[in-house]
Amino acid sequence: MPNPPLLTSHHSGWSNVHLAHFRQPTWDLPQFYQLQHIVIIPLMSHTVRAEFVLEGRLHKVQYHPKDYLHSYVEIYPGAVRSKICWDKEVEFTHFYLEPAFVSQVAHETIDPDRVEILFEPKKSDVLLYQMCLALRADLDADGTGNGFYADSMATALAAHLLRHYSTRKHKLREHEDGLSRYRLAQAIEYINAHLSVNKLSLESIAAELHMSQFYFCRLFKQSMGMTPHQYLIQQRIERAKQLLRLPELTITRISEDCGFANQSHFAKYFRSRTGVSPQQFRKEMNYE
Repeated sequence: MPNPPLLTSHHSGWSNVHLAHFRQPTWDLPQFYQLQHIVIIPLMSHTVRAEFVLEGRLHKVQYHPKDYLHSYVEIYPGAVRSKICWDKEVEFTHFYLEPAFVSQVAHETIDPDRVEILFEPKKSDVLLYQMCLALRADLDADGTGNGFYADSMATALAAHLLRHYSTRKHKLREHEDGLSRYRLAQAIEYINAHLSVNKLSLESIAAELHMSQFYFCRLFKQSMGMTPHQYLIQQRIERAKQLLRLPELTITRISEDCGFANQSHFAKYFRSRTGVSPQQFRKEMNYE
């Protein structure tokens, strides 16, 4: 495409999902072959007509400025030959999912057949739309995003595609009892021991428990009533509260010691959970 992305997760360290936001002029994209499955959020300021040719089959789509009211998404399967053209300037966000990761989730459903994702040129899907917007908002906030959160969202996106946009309906196994006491304690101990690690990944915690990311997320939430990411942020904020009582430590140092990517990333999460900035919290502690 003629223009580079306006926003990208390329330098964020994300692994199983990637993001790129584009604004492109009228264009006729020649035949290409992309490896990843792509979820697309179209964001048009005017009516746009587009044509897709997938494996020789023509699909015509029309976008409108108020399409966001219907939470429209597009699902583009990986490993297909395609051609695309549009008649006016377009704006959209791409969310790329690695097929090997999606297949891993599928194989855990006791269905080892090849995963085939369906092409959906314009589909109303409120849940998928909101998940994608949440992932973009996390990256948009400070340009780096949260790798742990991205891992969690990649797992949720893969499961959603398998449930609703696969040629075979994959029934994901349900676990009612959550993690065993031993495994829950093991997970909590591992998370608390690595709070200062900015690049702490969901994959590393799941591997410590010899589980997949998908089932670890589901079982942890059943046991704790919150996702692994929510628990991680909660514990980091609690550690930050303790460190803020030490006047010799700077806010920047505390954000690093608590595993946040930078000071603005730290301030965003701290304010969202306490209602005040780290600086305000420190001042209030000094008045006690």
